[in-house]
Amino acid sequence: MAVDGTDDRVGGRYRLLEVVGSGGMGRVWRAEDDLLLRTVAVKEVAVPSAAPLVSEAMREARAAARLDHPGVVKVFDVVWRRGRCWIVMEYVPSRSLQQVIRDDGPLPVHQAARIGLRMLAALRAAHAAGVLHRDVKPDNVLLAADGRVVLTDFGLATFGAGVDGPDPRLGSPSFIAPERLRAADAGAASDLWSFGATLYAAVEGRTPFARADAGTALRALLDEPPDPPVRAGAMAPLLLDLLVKDPAERPGAAEVDARLRAIVSGPAELDARLRGIVSGPAGARPDGAAVGEAPPRTRRVRLVLAGTAALLTAAGLIVIGQRSDERARTVTPAAMMSEALAAPPRIGACGPGTPAPVTAADRNVPTRLPAGWVWFRDPSGFALALPAGWRRAVTGNDVCFSDPQGRRAFTVTMSPVVTRRPLAYWQGRERADLAAGSLPGYARISMGVLLLRDGGADWEYTWRPDSDTVRHERRVLLAVGDGRSYLLRWAVTDADWPASRALQRHLVDLFASAR
Repeated sequence: MAVDGTDDRVGGRYRLLEVVGSGGMGRVWRAEDDLLLRTVAVKEVAVPSAAPLVSEAMREARAAARLDHPGVVKVFDVVWRRGRCWIVMEYVPSRSLQQVIRDDGPLPVHQAARIGLRMLAALRAAHAAGVLHRDVKPDNVLLAADGRVVLTDFGLATFGAGVDGPDPRLGSPSFIAPERLRAADAGAASDLWSFGATLYAAVEGRTPFARADAGTALRALLDEPPDPPVRAGAMAPLLLDLLVKDPAERPGAAEVDARLRAIVSGPAELDARLRGIVSGPAGARPDGAAVGEAPPRTRRVRLVLAGTAALLTAAGLIVIGQRSDERARTVTPAAMMSEALAAPPRIGACGPGTPAPVTAADRNVPTRLPAGWVWFRDPSGFALALPAGWRRAVTGNDVCFSDPQGRRAFTVTMSPVVTRRPLAYWQGRERADLAAGSLPGYARISMGVLLLRDGGADWEYTWRPDSDTVRHERRVLLAVGDGRSYLLRWAVTDADWPASRALQRHLVDLFASAR
């Protein structure tokens, strides 16, 4: 075919053979490089000659050409002529992740995690070189015949023009980070959002904001939490963390890498148990009557928060969760399991103890504390990170830390409990509290095992101490291997839970990582 009116070769060198892909941004050809005698891929992008995106597109292509990573499609050349831009790239015999999902169905969690690790390595290499992808999506992930996982179209989302809908530089609507739609600053965190949406599609077989039409989907992407994953198993908490609206609250690439490696190294047979991690919350009252479900939007918010808090990222821990999908039973303490009978007194918030300011330690302090936090060594034998200005009070076996306003409390209980069944411990604790009537208006949100070396489990729920207040609490049992178990409790009002999410995660993660 004639490509510029004088020659059937692009740039007088690249002979187009067949179309191997097409989309809204143009077509991709398999071509022959007549100079070096090799097969290449040539992307034909129709851009009006006066488009202001041309210089930006050329800069992006040159930046991508500098990348030298096996997970990045190499860019060899750029030809600009008569309203067309031709990007000459490495030809990779492959199927795209999108083709695999469409033809074979959703991927198993462990396989998706392995693919994700290789995708992430390519993104990290690009970000280190100052290159953003801007259009991470299943279509741009190639599963190569030689076993590689290759990202293509680095930076090429900036080429688009003359199409309906959002700014064409934004990329594919279902995989656009919300801050890019709002024209806010977009950086590496935006690529990670799209990476999370891509992994979500890989394991779920659909996008996280699938709706009847594009406009409704975009509004959901901007204003609603993602649809709760049902197939993602151990990956669900990570997906929900990557898909939060605020870029500052998303995990960084190093954390994502660690969490994916933990999933890959986990037993494959756990997948079936893991799939229940984000099914809809329900609860029960002590009298056994079902507690009404929250409205759909509220329910999704709780699931996002539960997923965020469920993974103790600094320690590389994974939740094997069981959500409440039946009424909690009411039984007498005599019917509890033997391990639950050994439970210590119920963990309390900062109560009768006299609070005193926390004094920061000046030795053996971790190097990467959040800004404004201090490292505290408790006289009872543990250490943890806290926001500066927090106070400490002791009641019996409980060491309680609270903010200056007394709205949020984080309690650490040194417990003699030794259990090989930490989930059974919380199940027994739940039954005992319900039988005693100490959690009026109770609604379980989640309860699950933590994959710790020495064992662990967590339990999240809401309850009503009075008619005007809803408390939101999370308890963690953290075994430490020397005959001791730490019991942690985070307690705030339900209204304060969203704003306190990052704080809670830091407290629990940093405590776990110090053990």
